[in-house]
Amino acid sequence: MKYSWKDRIRNYALVQRSLAYLLTLFVVFLFFPKEDLFKFEYQLNRPWKHEKLIAPFDLGIRKTDEQITEEQADLAKAQPPVFSISLTSEQSILTHMDDAWEVSTDSALTCDSLRAGSMQFVADVLKRGVIQQGPTTKDLTPHDAIMIDRGGTVQQMDYGDAFLLSEVMDSMQVLIDSLSEGPCKTAFANIIRSNIASNAIYNDSLTQKLIKGSYEGILTIEGKINRGQEIIDRGEIINDQRYKALESLKKEYAERTISKTGFRWSLVGEMAIVALLLGLLVLFIYLNQEKLFNDPRPITLALSLVAIAFAVTSLAQTSNAASVYIIPIGIAPLLLRMFFDFRVSLFSFIILVLMVALFASNPLEFILVQLSAISFATLYQSSSTKRSRMLGTAALVFMGYSVIYMAISLAQNGSLSGIQTENFGWFAINGLLCTMVFPLIYVVEKVFGFISETTLLELSDSNQPLLKELAVKAPGTFQHSMQVANLAEKVASKIGGNAVLLRTAAMYHDIGKMNEPQFFIENQLPDNNPHDDLEPEESASIIIGHVTLGIEKAREHDLPIDVIQFIRTHHGTSTVRFFLKKALDKDPEIDPLRFTYPGPRPNTKEQAILMMADSVEAASRSLKQYDRETLDGLVDRIVDYQRSEGQFEEAPITFRDITEAKAVLKAALKGIFHQRISYD
Repeated sequence: MKYSWKDRIRNYALVQRSLAYLLTLFVVFLFFPKEDLFKFEYQLNRPWKHEKLIAPFDLGIRKTDEQITEEQADLAKAQPPVFSISLTSEQSILTHMDDAWEVSTDSALTCDSLRAGSMQFVADVLKRGVIQQGPTTKDLTPHDAIMIDRGGTVQQMDYGDAFLLSEVMDSMQVLIDSLSEGPCKTAFANIIRSNIASNAIYNDSLTQKLIKGSYEGILTIEGKINRGQEIIDRGEIINDQRYKALESLKKEYAERTISKTGFRWSLVGEMAIVALLLGLLVLFIYLNQEKLFNDPRPITLALSLVAIAFAVTSLAQTSNAASVYIIPIGIAPLLLRMFFDFRVSLFSFIILVLMVALFASNPLEFILVQLSAISFATLYQSSSTKRSRMLGTAALVFMGYSVIYMAISLAQNGSLSGIQTENFGWFAINGLLCTMVFPLIYVVEKVFGFISETTLLELSDSNQPLLKELAVKAPGTFQHSMQVANLAEKVASKIGGNAVLLRTAAMYHDIGKMNEPQFFIENQLPDNNPHDDLEPEESASIIIGHVTLGIEKAREHDLPIDVIQFIRTHHGTSTVRFFLKKALDKDPEIDPLRFTYPGPRPNTKEQAILMMADSVEAASRSLKQYDRETLDGLVDRIVDYQRSEGQFEEAPITFRDITEAKAVLKAALKGIFHQRISYD
């Protein structure tokens, strides 16, 4: 059957996967560094590995960003601080002084000369400017220059020639001390002390404006290479001067491209590379993990982690405060490994590293260091589900980074002299940050609805409240569940599958029997079967109902959806044959659907394994003898009947898997029911 595009757009999974892909591209676009790619790879103090490079046009050798930053710092340091005289403040001080004289003297003629002289002196001082002292003036010496701003006119002077408030007050105090005692002296002293203040305030905005204006005089070019002139030849060491020339050529290429077209076409090429890499990731999951691709959550999680790791690494790359190696991008594969096959986690990481390498300063070193260290750690983590293993993983991340980094340095330099020891500190921090995988597991579980092996191990603990309740209310069912868990785990170990998920699901698959445990044979006493007093339809309804009740019970206790699916499918669409036969004996026209489980059928290998293990374990309890032929016949009969009913048609399980599963079940039952030696 062919589907139109309208039919496909209605597929929510397809829409979600498409949105995740487009949003990842958008995030990468936002955080992609502005620096264009360059077709040559080079590194300072390393040999030039390409053919002889000839200047394709006249080229100015630009100063490095560090040089320009240093010159800017020197200009900023040399810029004198600017103090602006406030005319409003000057007038306000004089007005307050004049008002104070009026209030302080009984007669306007009593202190006329002192009043007039003091007002004139203060006016002259304020006109010249009284400097505000503070952090800006703390380190200034008398010979350091300052600038006085008088309403837009800026004048430079020595700091020693300026009036300081403390100096003005000292001069006034000398004048006060020279006066004869009397009302005028007292009034004068009070007025001066109460009203004199700084009126030349440090103007930071104007100072910074002058500093930035001085930056325009910085020359960014320190040399020139003519067209056709050799820049560097194969094998030559890239020293400081050649490195500047290569950096200048790289920037010139980018600027010429934009100036000619008005558009940064290199970004289109870079995003095309990213789109192809992300497409490879989606294609890999589609071709190798069909189950994951049908569920939109895995690809959404993988793309989300790639986008976040790319954004954080890009920010670190553009910052001079930290090395790119401090960013724990290894969290992405380690976290994916907690939920999926290690192939998915490693391939996602390869795509991420290739994307970051597009703007890494030394792409080859970055790729080798990241892939080697994190791949070892991911494979190590994949061999265990213990949380304590995370500390070992963090240590392995540090060791992996360190060893491969030293090996690369030795290969490049022929010695360990080129090693930058500060990188080991970044590696250690990176390893410690990778332990954040553990708390992030719970975030992913809540946001995406996944269930990790760590959580599964916790749920399978028999001390869990729900399992303890099952053991008390239905002890026979609890023992049955434990036996099924053991059988299913053995089968999964043989034919493949998530053994941890299977064991946990098996422990909970029959929790619906707690409501009426006496109606299930494993909880009944001999000669005490309550079904004897019921009609076959009633009995079948109770038996079938344990599936629905189990789902409700699981939801009440917030069990993961993956475990609930096992409760839903462990009987598939099979029939309660014993009660159906009894009903047919009474009424051949009775509807068999009343004796059929609602399903659905198992749709994963693990669900199919649980169905086989559950049915075989339950049926084995009714055997009268436990010899080899009986046990083999029981397993063959039950599993073959389930297969003939089509219970495994929707699960990705092969005939070979079923044959091997039967062999495991037979061997396990023989181990359980083997003959004991009588010591009577």
